[in-house]
Amino acid sequence: MDERTYGYTTDVRYRDLDPRGHVNHVVYVSYMEQAKGAFLEDVVGVTLDEVNTVVRSLDVDYERSIESGQQVTVDLRVESVGETSFTITYRLNADGDEVATARTVSVLLDEGGEPRSIPERWRRRIEEYGRGG
Repeated sequence: MDERTYGYTTDVRYRDLDPRGHVNHVVYVSYMEQAKGAFLEDVVGVTLDEVNTVVRSLDVDYERSIESGQQVTVDLRVESVGETSFTITYRLNADGDEVATARTVSVLLDEGGEPRSIPERWRRRIEEYGRGG
């Protein structure tokens, strides 16, 4: 892949499983959120607790089930950065096999809950993961 990606890995936990013994579909989104949180902390230097963002849109394509005992890797890439929002694409793999792809648009909010401009320092760091850094 030409683009620079950020990788995050986690183990499947018992609580991630549904009664059928595979990871529930909503947990895939939780894995993506964990990856985005790690990305913001490692790359931008802020935690999800410190930054006020909301997900404006979410699109997930599920390819196959994730099973108990597997390790999940989430690779994310910044698709675009706007004035107040940024779009991330995700590729989820379980033990090396692609299980889902997804895309989110997150909007940065001010103290009053209104969209605010992404700080230039954040923008530069975020954009490194979209253009091949």
